[in-house]
Amino acid sequence: MKKFKIITLSILLGIVLIAAAAWLALENTAPKYSGEIQLSALQDEVKITYDEFGVPYIDAQNANDAYFALGYVHAQERLFQMEMIRRLSSGRLAEILGPDLISVDKSMISLGIHTMGERSAAKYFSKIDAPFKETSMAYLNGINKFIDNDNLPIEFTLMGFKPEHFVPADIYTTIGYMSLTFSLALSQDPLVTQINETLGDRYLIDLGIDFASNALNFPTEKTQVLSMLNTSYQNVFNQIPLPIWEASNNWAISAKRSKSGKVLLANDTHISYSQPSVWYEAVINYPGFNMAGYYLAGVPFAVMGHNDRMGWGLTIFPFDNMDLYREKQNPENNDQYWVNDHWENYKYISHTIAVKDQEDVIYNLRTTRHGPILNDVYPDVAVFDNSPISFWWAINNAESEAVEALYKFNTAENIEEFGQAIDKVDVLGLNIVYGDTDDNIAWWGTGRIPKRAPHVNPSLILDGASGKDEVLGFYPIDKNPRSINPENGFVHTSNNAPHKVDGIFYPGYYYPGIRADRIEELFESKEFWDVESMKIIQNDNFGIRDYFIVQAVLLPLLDVTDKSEIYSKTVDALRNWDGKTDIKSTGAVIYNQFLYFALENLVKDEMGEELFPKFANSLLLKSNIDRIFNDSTSIWWDNINTPDIVEERATLLSDAFDKTVTALEKQFGPEINTWQWGKVHTVTHVHPIGRKAPFDKIFNVGPFPKSGSNEVVDKEAFDYNADGLYPARSGPAMRLLMDFANTQEALSIIPTGESGNFLSPHYADQAEMFINGEYKTIFLKSEDIKKKTVLTLKPE
Repeated sequence: MKKFKIITLSILLGIVLIAAAAWLALENTAPKYSGEIQLSALQDEVKITYDEFGVPYIDAQNANDAYFALGYVHAQERLFQMEMIRRLSSGRLAEILGPDLISVDKSMISLGIHTMGERSAAKYFSKIDAPFKETSMAYLNGINKFIDNDNLPIEFTLMGFKPEHFVPADIYTTIGYMSLTFSLALSQDPLVTQINETLGDRYLIDLGIDFASNALNFPTEKTQVLSMLNTSYQNVFNQIPLPIWEASNNWAISAKRSKSGKVLLANDTHISYSQPSVWYEAVINYPGFNMAGYYLAGVPFAVMGHNDRMGWGLTIFPFDNMDLYREKQNPENNDQYWVNDHWENYKYISHTIAVKDQEDVIYNLRTTRHGPILNDVYPDVAVFDNSPISFWWAINNAESEAVEALYKFNTAENIEEFGQAIDKVDVLGLNIVYGDTDDNIAWWGTGRIPKRAPHVNPSLILDGASGKDEVLGFYPIDKNPRSINPENGFVHTSNNAPHKVDGIFYPGYYYPGIRADRIEELFESKEFWDVESMKIIQNDNFGIRDYFIVQAVLLPLLDVTDKSEIYSKTVDALRNWDGKTDIKSTGAVIYNQFLYFALENLVKDEMGEELFPKFANSLLLKSNIDRIFNDSTSIWWDNINTPDIVEERATLLSDAFDKTVTALEKQFGPEINTWQWGKVHTVTHVHPIGRKAPFDKIFNVGPFPKSGSNEVVDKEAFDYNADGLYPARSGPAMRLLMDFANTQEALSIIPTGESGNFLSPHYADQAEMFINGEYKTIFLKSEDIKKKTVLTLKPE
């Protein structure tokens, strides 16, 4: 018995020691916020002061040491995020995640993002006098030094691999991925073309799209390829375990409209919720330079930020820089397609896709003069090889200068220097809003905007055979929309359509002007503004469109006579709704459930069972809901399945409201005061590994009840659906507010925390603040921080 006890105790002790050793090893992978680290690449000592939220303030003696330190601390917080973005953009996810990601890899390889990155790096990093080269390489060397030190985050252990060193092409690749998520051509153009072919141009006119003479005639049996292309693309993108840009707001208020007498600046980029957050905040100081900025994983320069003289923010400028073409296949030779007046051979480029736990996959990319054939990318579309669809994208037609542009934004000292850098933002369609201490405000639309023939409607799939629908070149950059020091003292963008330039409207996938209109309405509501009052704008959740639909369209149609008590109470609740989407709002619950059933009655007969959910949640339809709801004669109200009956708007909307009452009583019960928006509209920040149990309990952050809705200033994008649950897909990825009367500090917040390491105290320490609409203070100098820890990097 005594021997048995000894053996048992020995086993238990061994288990405890193993567990302790495992925990110590795991704890060793946690970020370091204090102490000293010796690193051979440094020239001088670098002091990194962390504030109470883990924001690093890097004080260095020279630029190279500063950016080396930034790369090192960025990697210790976000290395796995850097690696995932790099692998996604390069088409290498299947190598670590398995065969389910092969279709994603094929898609990303076909889009050519990594190829563009390699071309750009080869061209611009080979220049001896490239001003951004040394600091970019210092940043990459900092990342790679962290990798070499082998204190890798737990994700790499769980997935069983070590990341390769980062190289200049990876910077361009990350920027290219940003550009891809801006464009909707791959999802919207096939949808528009299908509506045109199967329903007719009148349906498009009611969606705000003018019918163009260059519309292709797809035989009826071939319109399936359009439906398949839309569905396949959406299915592939739904597999991507990383955030996608969806919207944003920014504005600058001139000194004459500011209480302080100096310029005000605000920005909130809207991106898919994820863990870790997209943006990493850092402050850099070295002799002659200071910058408080927001950094993307793997990109050395702040994408948004401010120094002691100027600052800038950005939103998406979603002009159309993608085109889809229907090619004409040689019926006698599958390796040829028609070009103007003759047959040409497809070009084939062979790619090897490494796949975890199985043999490599050889992917032969078939390309045309326009770009890759998408039928080869998506398995469901491959069967329609006699209707090949090719893909043209502006970024694949030149090398990118975007890295130099970011460098110049970061080092600019005035509006003239900043404006000169605008010309180099080529692959990214951005609305950049600027302010400075000299009382300038400005807005520039960036990117190379394609020039097309007047007859070409790029919302449709174009004719690839005749040569008549080709892109004619690009507009000069000085023809991009812009506004500098306007008379009204206000510049703002919310992904809305810009003004015409020289009478020309640049086509694009613009968001409805609802947020922009609301911001302008709030701005005009008072004469003078400050940072505190701008908080109200950023957190505004009043739905102008939604309130109008309820008050002007729906309520006049509802008759409570001979209706149930719950029906009458629902009508009363909607009548008393103030249009806001606070977490306690009952009206928001009723309206959004009603809108789903209304859209179902409106478009499901035309779109069919499979395409309906995608179309109901498309930008195309969401942008035109008010247009259609306000037009009782729109052709969309008529059900195509009842040719002898012309349905009316009143009938369909009343029926949708009946369904709403029934559904909500079933979901919540009869007590209407329990129908609260925060119960159905929530935010969960999902980590790539947290997509599957049990890791969701470890890596994900949330869920939290969340105010906001589709197309309010506090835009919390979600999909309309029958089940009455609306998890927010995307929302503000950061918020910035600053007054140039005091450039030494600004207000900021990100959705979760600075760190992507779940062992860090800064993994989710901003999450509650973000949900509550609160802010933290970012300083320009480390000595202004009240609560701090110090990590010192010393040369060996």
